[in-house]
Amino acid sequence: MSKIWYPVIDYEKCIECGACTQKCTHGVYDLKKAPTPVVVKPEECVHGCHGCGNLCPSGAISYVGEVKQKSENCGCSCGEGNGGCC
Repeated sequence: MSKIWYPVIDYEKCIECGACTQKCTHGVYDLKKAPTPVVVKPEECVHGCHGCGNLCPSGAISYVGEVKQKSENCGCSCGEGNGGCC
């Protein structure tokens, strides 16, 4: 898990569809607040995972620690993108 990589929600863009909270299996989001995405455990996010961001229809999710190049494989099981979720 990572302390230098986690999702940040732009609530002006967020349409509260719940796709991100349903997708994340790492416990990053507060499920009691769903469908509103509230990051409560950023340290549980897997470094390089774009699973929730790839599903966001409004582009409301960015990541602390993101460098604008895709990595080989983040190592989580979300199955998004090439090589896993990246």
